[in-house]
Amino acid sequence: MNKILFFKLSLYYMFPKVTVFMAAYNAAKYITEAIQSVLDQTFEDFELLIVNDGSTDETVEMISKFHDPRIRLLHNDRNRGLVYTRNVLLKEARGEYIAILDSDDIAISNRLALQYEHFQKNPELALCGGHGKVINHLGEPIETPRLTVPLGSENIKITLLFWNTFVNSTVMYKKEVLLELGGYREFAPAEDYELFTRIADKYVVDNIDAVLVRYRDHDHNTSVVHASTGSIKVHEIKKNQLNRLHIEANQRLIEVHYSLLVSNFQQFNFSDYLSLFSKIKSANRKLKIYPEDTFEKWLYDYWYTILMIKKPKGNALALLFNSGLFKFKYMTAKQFRKSFKLSLRGIGTISR
Repeated sequence: MNKILFFKLSLYYMFPKVTVFMAAYNAAKYITEAIQSVLDQTFEDFELLIVNDGSTDETVEMISKFHDPRIRLLHNDRNRGLVYTRNVLLKEARGEYIAILDSDDIAISNRLALQYEHFQKNPELALCGGHGKVINHLGEPIETPRLTVPLGSENIKITLLFWNTFVNSTVMYKKEVLLELGGYREFAPAEDYELFTRIADKYVVDNIDAVLVRYRDHDHNTSVVHASTGSIKVHEIKKNQLNRLHIEANQRLIEVHYSLLVSNFQQFNFSDYLSLFSKIKSANRKLKIYPEDTFEKWLYDYWYTILMIKKPKGNALALLFNSGLFKFKYMTAKQFRKSFKLSLRGIGTISR
């Protein structure tokens, strides 16, 4: 090999455009497919950084079967947990961009190419994700709607106030943004959602209208294994979101906010949701965080959705019109018809 070619290859491996990051803990069952999906990418200017977090199964053996110079395998001194392992990125990633892929998921072959191109077209962008296709433990598609995420930066920022609007295994960050914000905080297993909210507070975020990953749904998903801890941490995130809006949130208000994320609407009254939305609307008018008209139309639509789900036993139209969220320009003909029919049914129920 001549010196010029050697020098070019050295730069290629030392300064890749993208670092694909994979945290691995007892991932032997699925990690081979995950790694191969990265190596099969149509975009080739990447490194695959795998951090073994104290695995006790054959994870390391599975990784060692690959002989590709783009793979770097590092080891924690013991099982450190997901946040510590993800933050190894802050010291070790060589790429300008960081792409996350969980060790049990499979990247679509043009995933990196699509995201890298999107970043080049949108230099102000800090975070980019996409849709996911759900598969089972055997890698087979299951009869579940695909993980469809919202599109457009402003829409995503609004939606993040209520839900996690990114599939973590699809996201790509600018490394400099991750460094500036100090990486992941102790919110596992919801550390990704917490980071997304901080990024969206300061920067442009987006999703690509394409499936970027096959997301594996199985009994050992982190969100399943640590469900109770996740609930506690997401409650903290909800509190922090309200605090950033300068809303003094009591425990009930936090619980109401959390119920929107888990779609558990029956636990609370209409007045609870109206109180939350009214406080958020008022706060945004003062702070100008979200575009006023777009945001208030979004709140109105969400209020309408809650009415349709909870089905008030009185006049649905009265609740809709007198909510403090209503404007005639927000209401569609379809919404009026549905609300009117629901009101008639409610009146009939009361009369009986």
